[in-house]
Amino acid sequence: MITKIKRIASTLTVIGYCLLVMMLSACSDDNTSGMNVSGTCFVKELVLNGQYTATISVEKRLIKVKVPENFDQKADMQITSLKISDGATCNFKEGDHINLESAKALRVSNGDLVMDYQLSVRNDEALLKLFLLEGVKGAINQEEKTVTVSVTGNSGIDLSNATFEVECSEDAVCSPASGTKADFTEPFHLTLTDNTATTTYTVLVTLIQNPVALFVGKAENVEMLNIEEKAAAKWLTGNVEGAAYASWQDIADGNISLDEVKFVFIHMNSATSGNYNDFKSKEPEAMLAQPKMKELWERGVGFVLGRSAVNYANALGAMPEDLAPDNAWGGGGGEGADKMGDDPWHFFAFDTEHPLWHGLKAYPGASADAIYTLDPEYTICNTTLQFGDWDPRYAGKEAWDATTGGNALGKGGDGKVSVWELKAHNGSFGKGGVICFGTGLFDWNSPTPYTSNYHDNMGKIMLNALDYLTK
Repeated sequence: MITKIKRIASTLTVIGYCLLVMMLSACSDDNTSGMNVSGTCFVKELVLNGQYTATISVEKRLIKVKVPENFDQKADMQITSLKISDGATCNFKEGDHINLESAKALRVSNGDLVMDYQLSVRNDEALLKLFLLEGVKGAINQEEKTVTVSVTGNSGIDLSNATFEVECSEDAVCSPASGTKADFTEPFHLTLTDNTATTTYTVLVTLIQNPVALFVGKAENVEMLNIEEKAAAKWLTGNVEGAAYASWQDIADGNISLDEVKFVFIHMNSATSGNYNDFKSKEPEAMLAQPKMKELWERGVGFVLGRSAVNYANALGAMPEDLAPDNAWGGGGGEGADKMGDDPWHFFAFDTEHPLWHGLKAYPGASADAIYTLDPEYTICNTTLQFGDWDPRYAGKEAWDATTGGNALGKGGDGKVSVWELKAHNGSFGKGGVICFGTGLFDWNSPTPYTSNYHDNMGKIMLNALDYLTK
């Protein structure tokens, strides 16, 4: 058998060698196709209006010309110098007047070779796009050139020596540099420059005494949460004014004021069977704060519960204690398990008109009830808590609603209920209610890089939930 395999491999090698000889022969001088590919198609220099010299990236096929911040004549620009590869031609020439208010395609040809570049003119610009103080997102006011960051005393941030990170407009340079430590106990100044453009921002840090929204977790501060929970917490504190982080212990011990709280977000990426008794034994820290959290729900505070935290609806009194998701898997610290392909996973809305789904980005060609929260290359840990339809009490929306007294909002492709809402203490849906995301697609952290598009729907869903549960 081994001899036979060797003989087959030898035969394949001979065949491969013959094919290679035939291919090389076809490319010899005596058998050419007549194509001329001996030249190059490089743009070596481009100058507009006699003074604005382009930066050229052959690799990216980009030609960028920078003009002063207040330059307003892009509608009529003249090519005063254009140098390209020897023997090449171009669809533009020296002396041409071009409207460059939008990018134009510049094509260079040399024999049978063609190279397309994108030619664009950009004004100098020094604008701040994103500011993070130890991961807490600041609110940028472009008119007043201020950045406001809200933190609580239990945030774990040393304001006298805190690290900040920024994202600026293209080509702008920040001073002090992103990643620098600085003293934020007083107003802090950032200066951005881009040639003729200079902008100075004042960073103001405010300590929140009476938060209106809370993210609650078991760690002492945000930085000590696991990576999945940390990403969710930082979304809330960075996007909702007056939001803060509190630990279960803070709640139980009264270390943080709850007087003004209207909204609570709890996202727990931990192992649980889906049974409420199992949750109580595995999450003792969460149960420490149960009396005060239940008081919040009874007071009319709205809750969003993600992943394992969906079981906290039972602790609040919003879900009967004997009812809980019975189809659960996953856990861990939020590390990735499943990487998305070109068509990311999605779940389905039972009612596309529900306020939770308003204004979401739709996936081209998908059905109207498909809810996308992931992008190609995104990796989720895929922790899921849903209701198995093998139990007749949960088999379909009508049965699930009747059994739980809630409102099934979303399902997986297999039809199992994975997103639902429960009534407020006053017996109505909406303000003061509880929304539960048991679906694994309610995911906040990807260990692999990706371009955010449909993942932006996560933030939109949360803002919809905030409005729905508090107004």
